[in-house]
Amino acid sequence: MKVAIVLSVAAAIAHAKVSIGVRRALETSATIKAVVHFEAPNLNALPESSMDDRRQAVFDALTAHTTQAQTEATSVLTSANCQAYWIGSVSVCKGLSAADIDELAKLPHVKAITAPIVVELDEPVTKEAAPAVAVPEDAKPQWGVDTIGAPSIWKYFTGKGVVVGSIDTGAEYRHEAIKHNWRSNKGWFNPYNGTKVELPFDSATHGTHTIGTIAGSHGIGVAPGAQWISCLGLYGKSGDDESLLACAQFMVCPTRLDGTHPECKLGADVINNSWGGKEKYNPWFENIVTAWRAAGITPIFSNGNNGPACDTVGNPGGYNRMISVGAIGSYKNDPTQLAPFSSKGPNTIRDLNNKTITIIKPDVSAPGMYTLSADATNLTNYIEKAGTSMAAPHVAGVVALLKSAQSDLTYEEIYSYLTKTTDRDILQAEPETWFFPNGTVRAPGAPNCGGVSDKAWPNNRYGHGRVNVGTILRDGKLNDTPTNKPTPVATPAVTTEAPKPTPVPTPAVTGEPTTTPCPPLTPKPTAGPTPAPTGEPTTTPCPPLTPKPTAGPTPAPTGEPTTTPCPPLTPKPTAGPTPAPTGEPTTTPCPPLTPKPTSGPTPAPTGEPTTTPCPPLTPKPTGEPTTTPCPTSLTPKPTSAPTPAPTPATGTTTTVKPTT
Repeated sequence: MKVAIVLSVAAAIAHAKVSIGVRRALETSATIKAVVHFEAPNLNALPESSMDDRRQAVFDALTAHTTQAQTEATSVLTSANCQAYWIGSVSVCKGLSAADIDELAKLPHVKAITAPIVVELDEPVTKEAAPAVAVPEDAKPQWGVDTIGAPSIWKYFTGKGVVVGSIDTGAEYRHEAIKHNWRSNKGWFNPYNGTKVELPFDSATHGTHTIGTIAGSHGIGVAPGAQWISCLGLYGKSGDDESLLACAQFMVCPTRLDGTHPECKLGADVINNSWGGKEKYNPWFENIVTAWRAAGITPIFSNGNNGPACDTVGNPGGYNRMISVGAIGSYKNDPTQLAPFSSKGPNTIRDLNNKTITIIKPDVSAPGMYTLSADATNLTNYIEKAGTSMAAPHVAGVVALLKSAQSDLTYEEIYSYLTKTTDRDILQAEPETWFFPNGTVRAPGAPNCGGVSDKAWPNNRYGHGRVNVGTILRDGKLNDTPTNKPTPVATPAVTTEAPKPTPVPTPAVTGEPTTTPCPPLTPKPTAGPTPAPTGEPTTTPCPPLTPKPTAGPTPAPTGEPTTTPCPPLTPKPTAGPTPAPTGEPTTTPCPPLTPKPTSGPTPAPTGEPTTTPCPPLTPKPTGEPTTTPCPTSLTPKPTSAPTPAPTPATGTTTTVKPTT
């Protein structure tokens, strides 16, 4: 009798480990794809050490644990193919039968078996009737950058020495505002197409915009001295959990393009995640957040764009142990209002003891309404977008400034500085009704969400308040108390100029090949002094690429060269599989630069600027598609075109809303 009871209880426990999504998938298919979650090791026991040592210790502990767990798991499987992701203590298995699922669920170290997750990315909102514009290099800081006090800190810190990670739609690394500080040594990872696309590209323009806000030049970036690395977590408008897991572990210990030779000392210090789902709490990313924090990395997430109603926080932005960011701004860029779309708390989650708790969200707020940043469709243009996707990068940039001031700051210390020094008194209350610019009603106001007064701090509208790094580092030192009065918000007439960041050279790594990006763009040489421009500045689409210097002297330029735009590297995924290659792949180099002699100085531009966008990439219709590399003299090795992004497996759909 006792034996029967024990077996019955064991069967019930095993059955409870399998999600409803997995059970339903097995009803319609003999074999399925599922995510096997293992019990995670305790990372709190890791010794305190330097950032490099902490990342390595986390990597060593998690890889050893996950490898052992997967070995035991695969021993009970028949023919399933599993891929382990140490960052989440999970294994993604394909070809699992119902019998396989039952055997896995019996294993004591298996915590849960769930269906794959697909993340759908909503398009960010671009300001109507506001075309992309050019911005001079010495432009005044954008309103969002200025609102959080960054310009007043640049005389002390610019983010130099800090690596910012971006998990997004990729990045157009050739854009003039971010080309100077992309780290080419293990600074790009593409889990969709692997080694077929060796240089960063942006699959949806979103990632370029967010990176520009974090670390761009031309007045758009909060920490223009920081370096950035990027991982293609979302391909176009969607991303699967496998790719996001691969990106998450790349940020801790960057690898070669094929995922080998991890080098933890090159990991990120802060990671911006301007993505997330509308669904209620799902713990699938919790282990990743735990690992990031154990490695000394600060995770920043957008809070969601489902406002103005209460209880609309996104996932995983609603987690308790990361910094989620709400959006400040209005249709007129009022820096004292909450953006109407910004999601509000509270949020109900499960803590580390699996206890259900309700927490206040967001943690802080930052500018996110029509912020100007890099436009991936033209290498010298800028465009305004709105959403909490635009707010989170402001805070990621602030964290880069803080770590530039003191590199060993812990997550707890950073959280304390951010939340204790916020601007509060100047922030406006919730209106009775939200309106669109044309006067029509958008939605009723939603004050005092979760029963927490909007006059209390933190609250479920602004969190602890609006971030202000000008207060934290006001005298070049870290301060965890606000000033007597909130830092005034400068008008557009502010005269502070963004610093011109110095390119950071990347030393060669002995024994490991490094990717050679298109060299930095060189200003057009002129035969005489260039007069100060009058009127609107002109833009240069897809600027020329500077050849790799040789051992001999560089000849003097002869006149002003004209340029032919280099097509973007963004491949368009197709619904079908990649066709089999027919013969050797071919590449089409960009046309060579044609010198155009000039007899005198460059005339001053007048009138409105004109721009020529980068032409789209046209794949070869038959055989293996090809990419168009930078000019052949500069391209280290032409590669074939990327394999189209795989169709995500059927599973739970999570909608991301970066901006509205």
